[in-house]
Amino acid sequence: MLRSKWWSGSSWLMQRHMLAPFCRGIFGKKSPGSHSKVLGHENNDIYEMQIHNIKPECMIDYQELVPEQMIVLDNREDIPIKLIGSWTTSIGPVRDQAVHMWCYDSYKTMAEAKQKLSTDKEWLSLRKSRSSMLVSRSNQVLMAFTYWKPQFDHLSDKIFELRSYTLRPGTLIEWGQAWEAGIRYRGADEAVAGWFSQIGKIHQVHHLWAYKDLQDRKETRQAAWAEPGWDECVRRTVPLIRHMESRILVSMKTPPSAQ
Repeated sequence: MLRSKWWSGSSWLMQRHMLAPFCRGIFGKKSPGSHSKVLGHENNDIYEMQIHNIKPECMIDYQELVPEQMIVLDNREDIPIKLIGSWTTSIGPVRDQAVHMWCYDSYKTMAEAKQKLSTDKEWLSLRKSRSSMLVSRSNQVLMAFTYWKPQFDHLSDKIFELRSYTLRPGTLIEWGQAWEAGIRYRGADEAVAGWFSQIGKIHQVHHLWAYKDLQDRKETRQAAWAEPGWDECVRRTVPLIRHMESRILVSMKTPPSAQ
């Protein structure tokens, strides 16, 4: 079998030299540990973000079927899972879309919950009914940044913005360092949670923000630029980004006619 030039002779030595900084850690220094150890929250909660892309003609039926069943699942004591939120995308790259965020207290608990659901007749019936409404679905396992404790209380009357960033490989710790300093310039009521990916699409970060409405979003974001130091956070993080996108999310309890 022919070997690629990438792995042959002097070319391999050159590539190994180019990759060395990523093996040692950022800035050419020895890595202080894995991303989950350096950046992850001490309580080790695991989050799962599920995204459902829905057939446009099924959007109303989906919102009538799914939210109630999600709450039922959240209230079941035999399934170790907590529902953080369920939203639909009001503005974003994909319009007919739902975003669900779940929390587990460990990977072991996540595995236990999924094992129980795989044989649960009620849940399997919901999935069967739901499957005909979907175009596609995906999920991602996340951890919260240690410097940004998730705040999910008193948010029932808000709209949300989910900002997702795909970073250049090897820059996540640098991103975390910049945001640990920069988050102080954003309002406590505005900042809901910050996560980084562990499984699924990697090198990704998600920030969730809460606002009264789009006008409040505009004014709050403008106010941040008046804070000395916020521009430094932006200056440090923008070069680390390969791709970014924003979604405006509304709670799934909102009537479809109001979206």
